[in-house]
Formats: sequence, C-alpha cells, structure tokens
Amino acid sequence: MPSGYRPDRETDFAGFPSTTPIVIDNGASTFRIGWAGEAEPRVAFRNIVQRPRHRSSGETVTVVGDTDPALMKYFDCTRSAIRSPFDDDVVYQFEYMEYILDFGFDRLGATSEVGHPILMTECECNPSFSRARMSELLFETYGVPSIAFGIDDVFSYKYNQKLGNCGEDGLAISCEHGTCHVVPFLKGEPVLGACCRTNVGGFHITDFLRQLLSLKYPYHSASITWEKAEELKKEHCYVALDYMSELQIFKLKEKKKQILLKTTTEGRMRAKQRRAEEEALREKQEEERLHWDMDPTFVNKAEAVQQTPEPPKVWTLTAEDYRISIGIERFRCPEILFQPGMIGIDQAGIDEMVSISLRRLMEDEAVKERLCQSILVTGGCSLIPGMIPRLESGIRQFRPYLSPLKLVRAADPLIDAWRGAAAFAASSKFGRHTFSLADYREHGENLFHRYNIVYSL
Repeated sequence: MPSGYRPDRETDFAGFPSTTPIVIDNGASTFRIGWAGEAEPRVAFRNIVQRPRHRSSGETVTVVGDTDPALMKYFDCTRSAIRSPFDDDVVYQFEYMEYILDFGFDRLGATSEVGHPILMTECECNPSFSRARMSELLFETYGVPSIAFGIDDVFSYKYNQKLGNCGEDGLAISCEHGTCHVVPFLKGEPVLGACCRTNVGGFHITDFLRQLLSLKYPYHSASITWEKAEELKKEHCYVALDYMSELQIFKLKEKKKQILLKTTTEGRMRAKQRRAEEEALREKQEEERLHWDMDPTFVNKAEAVQQTPEPPKVWTLTAEDYRISIGIERFRCPEILFQPGMIGIDQAGIDEMVSISLRRLMEDEAVKERLCQSILVTGGCSLIPGMIPRLESGIRQFRPYLSPLKLVRAADPLIDAWRGAAAFAASSKFGRHTFSLADYREHGENLFHRYNIVYSL
C-alpha cells in the first residue's frame, strides 16, 4: 500500500442484507474491512491517528490512516505525534480506536448505524478487558447486533490449510508488527495453552534501523523519518543465515573497501584539492605583486606579507556528503527477531519459541514430529528475504538429529488472515459463535473468560 493512499468510499453498502457479516482484520499495522464471502477486503489503511492543527484557522482536525503530503502542508504537525490504539498488539487506546472505526465504517459506506454482525480479529490470549471495551464500543456506538472475535494467526492457518499449504496438525509462526507468536494446532484447532509470544516485531526492526542511521548520520537525522526507515527496511534488509559469519564477512569486505578507497578515490580527491590550493596561492601572489607594483605606499613588502591573514580553506562538497550508505544495518536490524537482547528485551527469539511451545504441549515425540512437518510462517516480517532458511536452521538446533522439518510461507502473509476470517463468517454456522448485546449485559466481562470460537466448521 503506497504512502499517502486514501481509500475511496464504497457505494453498495445498502445493497447487502442485514444478516451479511462485516469482517474486520484489526491489525496493529493495517486495518482491513470488508464483507464475508469476498476474496479481498474493500478498505485497507494504516491503523494510526494524527491530530494536527490548521495553520490559518488553528482548528484541530483528526486524520486517520495515511496522509497526503500535498494537503498536510496546510497543517502544523510539529505538536501532533502519530498515535496508535495498540500497545504490543493489544488495543488500549479506545479513543483512537473509535476514530479508526468511524473512518473504516464510513469508507465501507455506512451512514448512521452499522446494523450488521461483526467478526473482528485479535491477537492470541487477548485480555478480557480489551474484548469487553471493544464490544461495548461496537454495541453502543455503532448499533451492531452481534459480535465474534477470532485469532488472526488461526484464520491465516485455516485458510492456507484449505489451499493445501499446511496440514491439520502443525505450527503457525506469526511475525507481526509489534509481536511474534507461535501457535500449535492439533486436529485443526489451536492449543492456546501451549502458544508462545515475544514482544518484538516489524515495528522494532524499523525503529532500530532509524536509530542506527540517525547515529551514523547525525546531520541527516531530521530526514530519516520512521516512514523512510520503513521503506529502506522493505527494500534493503535481509535475514542472515549465520549472523556471526555474515558479520565477519562484512568486516572483511569493509576493510578491503577502505584500502581501495584510500588508494583510488581518496588519492584523487587529495590531488585535486592540492592542485586547487596551489592554483589559489599562485593567483593570490600574482594579485599582490601587481598591487605592490602600482601602490607606492608600501615600504616593507616582506612585513605586509607576514601581516596578511591566511585565507580559510574551502572544502568542496561531493555527492558522498548527501548519500546514506546502509551496510551492516541490512542484516543487523532483522536479527533482533532471533536475538531480542540486542535492543534490551530479555525474551526468547522466534526460533527458540518453537521449542518452548512444543515443550508446553506435553505430548509424545511422535506428535511433535508431526507438528514440525507442517509449519506455516505468516505475518509481514515473513516477507523479509532469508527468513525461512534462517528459521529452519534455528529450529533444527532445538530438534533431535535428522528429525523431519518443513516450513512454508503463507500464500499471502498480509491478507490471508482477513481471507480466512471472511470464509469463516460466510459459513452457515457462524451465528453460533457470536454473542449479542443481551448476552453481554447479562454476563458482563465474565462472558469473555470462557469465550472461544471453534474454527473447524
């Protein structure tokens, strides 16, 4: 999705019957909304909110999603930071969440009340208070008749299971915007008691890259924004198969490059600078000689030469002064997914998380071997080059010698969760897994302590 993209408003909202569910993939990075049974979401935008002030009127406006640079020049954004309703993939700021839902339903074509059942995705083991606040917001603000919550990673796994990419028993490794999860599956259902989570994701990779480049080029720190670092991450970063070996190879290449630069580019630059200084000195001496010959007031020319101040040296700027070079940062930043301690987070890496999740299963080795033959990797970070080989290499270190192992990337790691949820909501048995406003008022927050949908319909 390009920067500055603004979705158009749909016009066929009234053409859908009130029993057709609306599917929302409420991701920490992107908000996707559409109709059950369709192959693609109708509306998708970044899950962020910004509230700048108009430069002339001083009025505060609310901007949801990506912004158009041509329009944002009329607003003062210096005191308005970009806000997200999420904290580690859990919705905490429901004020911003209401702005996002307003914009999402408006783009879908809703006018006043929504009046359709809602299926919304969430992270694994979402806290009950977050579910309760979200339900209260949807019921009382938008007039939703019924709601169902489901895990995005599970929907992605079930969708790829239909495509034949993974089996009924397996593992789902999700590398998302703010967290990474490992979810085991037995007989087509997730075992939530054995899932594992670490609070490192794509956001931390981008932020780490931005910090490293700002320290490396302090004069360009203002131009190295988070959005620019995100583009650089998508274009240039990769996961090293062996981090320490890659680091040694890079240092050796960098040393050879420095030696080459000293003998070629630097030598030419020094010779060019020396010739420019000699030419300037000759021109100055010629001007002084002509001036002294024409001016009789000078008595002691040697003394005048000593009193003449030396002109300051002028260093000509080259293209290197305006260029940002990305070297070790290309594979150092994605490495935090496997070594979170590099950014001060004392948690397990995603390869170690697989071993932790398998230990929590309390099953025999034959079941664990069967799970390891169907590992699905999903989430935005799975698109980083080198992710699958590195994961396979890391997981083999925790598995017995010559044990079978198979990893596959999801068909579309970004949209498969929404597609799986849309297929689930289109089923005739979807209504059994929803709860209404009356159910919520009767049971309150206790309703969510035991609420779990059955994904195999």
